[in-house]
Amino acid sequence: MKKNNVIKICLAQINPETGNLKKNIETHLKIISAAKNKKASIIVFPELSLTGYFLKDGVYDMGINIYTDESAVFRDIYKITEDMGVSVIAGFVEKDVDFNFYNSSFCISKGRLIDVHRKVYLPTYGMFEELRYFKPGKGFGIFDLEGVKFSVLTCEDAWHLSSSYIAVNKGAHIIIVNSASPARGITAGLNKFNSINMWEELLSVIAFYYRSYVIYVNRVGFEDGIGFSGGSSVFNPSGEIENKLDYLDEGMTVAEINLDLLNNERFKTPLIRDENLNLTLKEIEGILKS
Repeated sequence: MKKNNVIKICLAQINPETGNLKKNIETHLKIISAAKNKKASIIVFPELSLTGYFLKDGVYDMGINIYTDESAVFRDIYKITEDMGVSVIAGFVEKDVDFNFYNSSFCISKGRLIDVHRKVYLPTYGMFEELRYFKPGKGFGIFDLEGVKFSVLTCEDAWHLSSSYIAVNKGAHIIIVNSASPARGITAGLNKFNSINMWEELLSVIAFYYRSYVIYVNRVGFEDGIGFSGGSSVFNPSGEIENKLDYLDEGMTVAEINLDLLNNERFKTPLIRDENLNLTLKEIEGILKS
């Protein structure tokens, strides 16, 4: 519930068990209950939080068509959101009627499916093989919770700045970035992994230039010998980190999102208001024709 123009959002930094949907659902239910006790009304989990990340051929077994009776597997999540009056954003493997599979995130709010985001940019380089198993999503949508507009960008989506550009120009106030980002790179004198340092710099820029809150929720734990870095954070519309969880360890934090601050920052620096979408469209059409 929004009170005094503040929304409380829980960042749930967990270590999912690969391929164990039942256990991961139980973990989600426990955290949802704990977050509600801390007065959170929205709970955000990492990318593929219900299945684990390095599924490989296990993607086939994990796929759920959430628009059919298969969605019954999530009945306890539907029920707890209805009983507690909360909203949950979590990651799962989605299957469609043509047996395509997607790296997806749902938003279930007060017992109802509100939105499904299918990850658009699927990394297939280095240790990543997503395009081998998943079909890309087709765009970036927005949805309304408590009168506030949200958009979900999943991990690699956020590295394409056009994604956040589209989201804010569609009206997003808060950008959710859910991630399964491995810990990579060490630099002398830097008290964090290079990968998390790059994430923090990127998300600070997005929050600052689009005068938006950015909620980053990354997972922890190990799969196939790969460690995930955590470091889930809230970036305010000035680009500053307001809340942050530790690297590498499971945890949760409840952040207060001040909508008055967001409104004030957008009033002082009206970059979104003044954006020339027609000019952008013209230039992009020119690039495509060249």
